Amino acid sequence: MPHFLVFKEISDEQLTPDLIGGKASSLTRLYQHNFPVPDGFVMTTDFFNSFSKENKPIIFSNQDMKTINQYINDCSPRDLVAVRSSASVEDSSNKSYAGQFDSFLNVKKDEVSEMVKKCWSSIRNIRAQRYAQVKNTDLKMAVIVQKMITPEVSGVAFSANPVNGDKDSIVIEAVLGSNESLVQGAITPDLYIVGENFKILDKKIVPQAGNHQQKLSDSQISEVARLVADVRRFFNTEVDVEWAIENGKLFILQSRPITAIQ
Repeated sequence: MPHFLVFKEISDEQLTPDLIGGKASSLTRLYQHNFPVPDGFVMTTDFFNSFSKENKPIIFSNQDMKTINQYINDCSPRDLVAVRSSASVEDSSNKSYAGQFDSFLNVKKDEVSEMVKKCWSSIRNIRAQRYAQVKNTDLKMAVIVQKMITPEVSGVAFSANPVNGDKDSIVIEAVLGSNESLVQGAITPDLYIVGENFKILDKKIVPQAGNHQQKLSDSQISEVARLVADVRRFFNTEVDVEWAIENGKLFILQSRPITAIQ
């Protein structure tokens, strides 16, 4: 089986969490259906397995490094990329593993191999191991390398209200810059509620870094809501979407089912 797969070239047979992980599987499906997902490629679970079976330090061969560099240059003309974990059990319809594995942003190209190793090693962390024991799950790890998006504003959006289960409203959270601090719960975001026909029903604006304005314009709120509705329609399930806006363009960084509402 291949060790490296580009989003646009992944076949239907390869679109399995067992080979490319749950996160990469969702992103690849969206990418191949023209959703705004940044270019990237996947280091498959077979690549992980080729090292994990051997009880010795992980050292990439010269050919591995050459191949990685080639794929990195193809997906990102910039010096920085995002390196994201994509476990075989991640982002499924009945368990998300959200926050259990490591991902890294603003990674220099010559540091990618070390970040890949850190993603792999995170499968052994205490949280993931305990979660796997409860779920009786065999963990494998793929890794996504993507063009780095440096957003002016980013956040998370839910196709249904995750608090009360209301499927007639879309909930959008937004912060300035990267949403990493939002995902980690370190910052309170703006909150926007969007109802039928993408009408904005409510706004809660939270000052950030001295900025008291809402993070998204009304037109951007509608744009994010429409995108989330399209993703919900595509997967035919309620979804939780991480998004970002760079230079006025909206991107999808991750999509997973809202497991609590299924």
